[in-house]
Amino acid sequence: MKVTFWGAARQVTGSMHMLTLDNGYKILIDCGMDYELKRNPVYTENIFPFNPADIDVVVLTHAHIDHSGNLPALIYNGFRGSVLCTPATADLTKFLLYDSANIQLGDYKKNLAHARKSRRDMVPKPLYSIKQVKETTERFVTLNFNNPFKITEELTITMIEAGHLLGAASVKIDITENGKAKSIGFTGDLGRRNSKLVRDPEIMTGIDYLVTESTYGGRKHKITRDAESELAEYIQNTCVAVRGRLVIPAFSVGRTQSIVFTLHQLKMKGLLPDIKVFVDSPLAIRSTAVYEKYENLLNEEAANFHKAYGSLFEFENLKYIDDSAHHDELLYHYDPCIIISAAGMVEGGRIQEHVMNNIENPFSTILIAGFCAEGTLGHRLLSGQSTISIKGKDRKVLAKIASTDVFSSHPDSDQVFDYVKQTCDRGTKKVFLVHGEEEQLLFMQKRLNEAGIKDVELPMQKQEFIL
Repeated sequence: MKVTFWGAARQVTGSMHMLTLDNGYKILIDCGMDYELKRNPVYTENIFPFNPADIDVVVLTHAHIDHSGNLPALIYNGFRGSVLCTPATADLTKFLLYDSANIQLGDYKKNLAHARKSRRDMVPKPLYSIKQVKETTERFVTLNFNNPFKITEELTITMIEAGHLLGAASVKIDITENGKAKSIGFTGDLGRRNSKLVRDPEIMTGIDYLVTESTYGGRKHKITRDAESELAEYIQNTCVAVRGRLVIPAFSVGRTQSIVFTLHQLKMKGLLPDIKVFVDSPLAIRSTAVYEKYENLLNEEAANFHKAYGSLFEFENLKYIDDSAHHDELLYHYDPCIIISAAGMVEGGRIQEHVMNNIENPFSTILIAGFCAEGTLGHRLLSGQSTISIKGKDRKVLAKIASTDVFSSHPDSDQVFDYVKQTCDRGTKKVFLVHGEEEQLLFMQKRLNEAGIKDVELPMQKQEFIL
């Protein structure tokens, strides 16, 4: 068999790996949207370097768009098979893909309206429509964790809990070719240990070849205190001490739920001041319901809290904003408050208006709660610029710009190293590092080499390896 790295090779987004068996059977692991490619002006509909009709089955590790976002385009371009994933991933991905299709359509209409008449044919069209999203969700076949699924006598797929997001899975693929058994594991995105809501990642065993993310391969999480203490300090310094507004850009799926849960914990301990908390994200509202649905996937901390208080995400003074009218009203709310809104990198979405509304207010704090890729508005905010352009308008940066990695859903260098070390101690022959910027991958490769794990590859885009 051979593995080909079509995405997330020496970069973070666009996860897409193909496993081709000796008999020609093709398995695609993830089919994510490539944000680096999307920001390139030559981004077109021709996004697959292979024929989608040749793929026999897709295995989806989790719902995030950089892993799921091109599934409808795959179907639109000829894929006729099933998509295997966990039940929670199926539910979350449905909401994310519909949201992605609507965003693409909105961008297309806006760009079309601003384009010169002679250049309207050059405006990039949406990669897929609502119709293709519906067809995609109808292809989902759900698998529970640790329940081997035999596709053929020679091929079995098992979902192992990855901890990164509700329902997120690492994928173990067992193959028998020419009488010889082989096993390859794809971690997808791993979670950090002791994170909010979800359980710790489970080590895959009996793996001959490991393909693992290394997003933070060269970084260590800076925050050593718990999420409650971290968030409580920002609330005290912003909303109580100077009566300002705390604006938190957060991904709608995963990050928002962790933050709201932490605020609820503070509330139950009497540590949350009497201020309004707004969650301004329709997608976050829909995703939060999925977290409530799959209580059996929660970690012990969350499960005990749910048992004690009956809800993870509902408390006094918390208000979810769905429709645009209430969103507009929130822009004129001047009392001290907390506003949580998407997108996490401040690229589009309702959060941009909240940032615009508070960036020139010295009493406000904009708290970046996760990784921001280079080129995004979140990254530019963190760079320390005195003025910043938002939606074509220059704004003075008078608000406090802060960041925290306490809600990070990725393991840091130590935890990635420990995961790989424990896997390799069980006999893994070769390790492939993906889903990370080159600097992060090189650091992890060197660290593993020094620990005696010598066969570590950093695949290039389109590179293939015979296993």
